[in-house]
Amino acid sequence: MNIKLNIAAPTGALAALALAGCAAGGAGPQAASGPGAMASADAPSSGRACFRVSGIRGQKIVDRSTVLFRTSVGPQEIFRLDMRNACLSTASSDPLVLIPAGGSDVVCDRMDLDVKVATPIGATPCLVESVRKLNPAEVAALPSDQRP
Repeated sequence: MNIKLNIAAPTGALAALALAGCAAGGAGPQAASGPGAMASADAPSSGRACFRVSGIRGQKIVDRSTVLFRTSVGPQEIFRLDMRNACLSTASSDPLVLIPAGGSDVVCDRMDLDVKVATPIGATPCLVESVRKLNPAEVAALPSDQRP
């Protein structure tokens, strides 16, 4: 796996504001649910969960507009990102450039992350449509060739 990260080290106050902004978006208080993941207390009812870019442990490009990220050592922390412009059509599994937005590497929704596909002549931007954590049944139903 070759994930390129562009993470600026935020100051303590900026990091606190970024996390507060994630929580203020309707997710409620954040509670860690595994290394690299941050699930909200009301995630089952709202479907909203967060993860840290620095906590990504694996990735799998499923099709032209879908990528899965594993964010913990265990198999249950898998997040799905859907792209708007089928920008992953030229990508293999490794050339993604992930750039967290807002001075924090916490991703709670589509505006928290810029995704680009690295090419020999530069990087092509992808528009993130949605971010969501897969539930245990969805994770169990993933074919082995689609697991990150």
